Amino acid sequence: MPINLEHILKRVRDLPPLPLTATQLISLTKNPKTSAKDLEVVISQDPSLTAGILRQANSSYYGYAKRISSLQEAIVLLGFQVIQGIAMSTAIAPLLKIELVGYDIDQEGLWKHSLLTGMAAKRLCQHRKLPYADIAFTAGLLHDIGKLIISIYVREVSDYLLKKASELKLSYVELEGKVIGFDHAKVGGLLAESWNLPDDLVEAITYHHSPASAQNHEKLTSVIHVANGLVGLLGIGGGVDSLYNPIERQALDLLTLKEADLKLIMVDLSKSLSHPSLFSE
Repeated sequence: MPINLEHILKRVRDLPPLPLTATQLISLTKNPKTSAKDLEVVISQDPSLTAGILRQANSSYYGYAKRISSLQEAIVLLGFQVIQGIAMSTAIAPLLKIELVGYDIDQEGLWKHSLLTGMAAKRLCQHRKLPYADIAFTAGLLHDIGKLIISIYVREVSDYLLKKASELKLSYVELEGKVIGFDHAKVGGLLAESWNLPDDLVEAITYHHSPASAQNHEKLTSVIHVANGLVGLLGIGGGVDSLYNPIERQALDLLTLKEADLKLIMVDLSKSLSHPSLFSE
């Protein structure tokens, strides 16, 4: 049942675009000349985004003793990159809160899996002292967006894919490509390109199951690959394919990650799950 590229691209075009404010914020936070006022001007044009940032900034997860009552105060206290992450979470949450029957993911599952993957990616960067922790958060948040497109095709062959994943020494994502013609990671990259996201995000999404194939951002892509695998091991919303997409040794070696490092990240993620406001956008 291989699907042709035009069919995939049509479904990509049919998805709503990211809010303009979200893509503007990504661009602004990459520019060292950007001021807090620049961010405030963009965010304040979107009332729902403004409300979402203030709600998140005042959540128990961030734990500030005083109430943050203004957008400018939130930007200064939280910092540009955290604001970008909150803004992207607010923008993407409605898209990700959807049932994906093909992957056996319930309505909240993909959102929870994506948010935790972003958090794990950020924590991995901090642990290895990599300079792009907040970019990794956004990449982790978006890594599985291709499932929004390809789930309808997976549903038709899901039993076959699971059977073959058990029988053959192939990952689930490899079987997606062989049977459907496209895997969810590549389709996610196409969607990210259609949203005009930066190259580092596009590459991390496209190759998050095959980080060695990344051309320019192999370390970032490896971070997303490992983070996705760790969240899958926790059993949070990744879908039926989670246990059939193992973490590659090459990615662990590139990031010089040992078993003790992975256990530390898993403990941190487990603690984060106790925050009642964690999954509210």
